[in-house]
Amino acid sequence: MVPRLLVADLRAAGQPIALAADQAHYALRVLRLRTGDTMELFDGAGARWSARLVEAGRDSARLELLAPLAPRPESPLRLTLAQCLSAADRMDYTIEKAVELGVAAIVPVASERSVVRLDEARAQRRVTHWRRVIVAAAMQCGRDRLPDLAAPVPLADWLAARAPTQPGWVLDPEAVEPLTAAALRLPCGGAEATLLVGPESGLAPHEIAQARQAGLVPVRLGPRVLRTETAGLAALAVLQALRGDLGDDPQRAVE
Repeated sequence: MVPRLLVADLRAAGQPIALAADQAHYALRVLRLRTGDTMELFDGAGARWSARLVEAGRDSARLELLAPLAPRPESPLRLTLAQCLSAADRMDYTIEKAVELGVAAIVPVASERSVVRLDEARAQRRVTHWRRVIVAAAMQCGRDRLPDLAAPVPLADWLAARAPTQPGWVLDPEAVEPLTAAALRLPCGGAEATLLVGPESGLAPHEIAQARQAGLVPVRLGPRVLRTETAGLAALAVLQALRGDLGDDPQRAVE
């Protein structure tokens, strides 16, 4: 895959781009690019350009924009993942793979059984860290548009603020309806939906009830109880396969 970097304010062919120190280090020391090598730049909002390395110093690098590239389409299914906070490595993994699976937005939520508790300062640091995880995942998987990332919010507050008419589900191993059946009620060719995933110990019964009242339909994935970092990603893959862009024809109707 062509090396990629996130760079803001991509405007015109011939535009010089001076890389930040960390990006220069990545380009020169990790990717081992040399003067004259080409790469892709993307701005995180959908624009993508080819560029050439024209100057390489010890701790600096300068690129030149060559030409705009055709944007890669996003999934027609705009999924918001509301993920209950989990241990640092598990949360990082979930966010990274959710980006690869085409999620449009990520909302970290604090539930009653979440083992992670964040004060305001820690929450700000985690958001900064998660943004870096998102950027790295987008660079790797070829996405040109970065998913939105919200600040951590209490589950009750998030449920109270969401539009109850928007389609959405909460994963519940005790639910009767499978996610596959619920997903097929979405229209083909484009929809918005929300998925709520509990923490390591699952959502409390009253939280499932609150999710119902907020318009989320309890659904199950199958006969096995999955870990929090597995359940959300498995559900995203199912949804993208049925109504998104995983498969030969993302516009097909799966019945």
